[in-house]
This record gives sequence, C-alpha cells and structure tokens, in this order.
Amino acid sequence: MNISYSRPLELGWRRMKRRLFQPFDPTVWLALGFTAWLAQLGSSGNGGSGGSGYRLEQRLDVEDLGAAGSSAWDSLAGFATSTLGMVLLTLLVMGFIVIVLAVMWVSSRGRFLFLDNLVQSRTEVARPWREYRSEGDSLFLWRIGYAVVVFLFAVAIMGSLVVLMLPVWNIPGGVRLLAAVCLGITGFLVVTTAAYVEYFLHHFVVPIMYKHRLGTTAAWGVFLRTFRAQPAAFALFGLLYLAILAAMGIAYLVGGLLTCCVGLVLLVVPYLGTVISLPIPVLGQFMSLEFLAQFGDDLALLPPLPDPDSVQFDADRAVVRTEDLGEDAGRDEPGTQGP
Repeated sequence: MNISYSRPLELGWRRMKRRLFQPFDPTVWLALGFTAWLAQLGSSGNGGSGGSGYRLEQRLDVEDLGAAGSSAWDSLAGFATSTLGMVLLTLLVMGFIVIVLAVMWVSSRGRFLFLDNLVQSRTEVARPWREYRSEGDSLFLWRIGYAVVVFLFAVAIMGSLVVLMLPVWNIPGGVRLLAAVCLGITGFLVVTTAAYVEYFLHHFVVPIMYKHRLGTTAAWGVFLRTFRAQPAAFALFGLLYLAILAAMGIAYLVGGLLTCCVGLVLLVVPYLGTVISLPIPVLGQFMSLEFLAQFGDDLALLPPLPDPDSVQFDADRAVVRTEDLGEDAGRDEPGTQGP
C-alpha cells in the first residue's frame, strides 16, 4: 500500500480554504469556532510570562529569608492540619476535580460536534450534541481511565527520582546517575507515548466512532488493526502534523507581534482566540481524515473533492455553451428571420 503524506496536506488545505474562505462568512467562523472551542477545552492552557516589576537593589540576607520561609511553611502546615484547614482543603480538591471532570465531559461531546460540522459542512450544535451523546459519554469515561493511568505513571517516575536522590540511601554516585538517566528516558517515553495516544484518539479513533457509531474501546480495536499494518506511517504523519501546526502557530505569533501584540492578547481570550486561529484545528482535522481515508473506504468520512483543473475546464465549457445558446436563441426569435 502506497501511503502519501503530501496528498492529505494538499487536500486538507483545499478543504480548509473552501470551508472558511470560499466564501468568507463570519457567522460560519463564529459557529464553527464555538464547536472547536468546546472540543479543545482543557487540552491546552493559555499562559504568559512577565516580570514582577520589583527591582532588587539590596542584598538579601539568606538566613533571614530562610527563617521567613520556614516560618511561613510552619504556619501553613499548622493551618492545613487544623479542622478548618482540612475542610477547606478537601473542598478545594473536590471542587477542582468536579471542574476538571465537567471540562472533560463537555470537550468529549464537543469533539463530535466539531467533527460533524466539518464532515457535513454545517454549523449545528443542538442536533449533534443529542445525536452523539452515547459516543461522547463513552469517550469521556475512557479519557478518565486514561488520565488516571498517566497520572500513576508520572507519580511513580517522579517518586522514584525523589527517593533516589535522598541522602539517607547509601548509593554510589555512579549508580545514582545511571538510575536517574534510566528514569529520565522512561519519563520521555511515557510522555511521547501519551502524546501519540492523545493524537490518535482525537484524530483517528473519534472519527471511527463517528462513522461506525462505536464505543471508544471498540473504535480503538478498529484503529489498532489498521495501525499494526503501517505503524511507521502513522508515527511519521504525527510528526508532520506537529510540524505543520507549529509552523502555522509561528505564523500567528508573527502576525500578533506585527499588530503590536494586540493579536497575541486576542489569541489568549477564551473562545475568541479559537475563532481567530480556527484554520489551525480545521486544517489539522481535515489532514487527519484524508490520511485515514487512505487505509480503506470504511475509514473514509469525507466526500471526494473535485479536482480544481477539471472544475475550471467545466466552468469554461459552461460559459461557451451559454453563449452559444444565447446566439441560437437570438436567431430563432420570431420576427428575426426574413420571409
């Protein structure tokens, strides 16, 4: 099987232009951007960096600073162990968990809203929200289990590093270094694997769920059968996808700087930033769908895209036929012919 990497990019780019710019309709951007915003909730955070504005002009007394830090820590620890502190801490943790779960639930449904609007070339919210309720809930539950597994791996790796570096263990320096390197490599592999799983889930598994109305686990089974036939192809395409989106992100960054950072400020505003950067997720999803379609008709979601050369040729012929009909009609009109 010949797998193309440039063809999905070409077709994805053409589909993105047709959907967003041919013609340009602000209402489409606002509606489609809303579904893209729902789909991306919790996937990435907006942040910035800046100075505190405080200039150190005097030397700090290290001993006083350490004493102040120790005192603050003792006060915080004392409050946390008190009854009121434990109640507040429990409420904060529970509130954080509830918010995270709510965001995951909404974004799981949003994935199907965004995909449905791209595949069907429409801008609806209520209908796909109800229609793909079962698939969205299945995705939500799977993501919870996946997040727990990743969290446990992260805790195990970080905990092992902390324990390894404790001076109470009589471990030679060379052994410590070797163990730290091994844990670092393991951590890198876990992060890379988690990133690929997240990418495959949203760009390949969710479309399979959408097309065949499957649960998340069943859709993973369908995808993995395809993945095992061409694992390197999917891995390379993931890198290509990352590079292209990074290039588009840099273009947006440059554009924001050229607007005296006004564009950058707008990009970090929730929902509005998604609408402004809408070509990025639209291109990414179309690219992935075109790549997936190469592995069989049962994995194709998009209708064939007409070739631009043939469309131009047909349009030219249509103009000629219209002119010919106009001339013939003029000759056949009553009163135009002689006796």
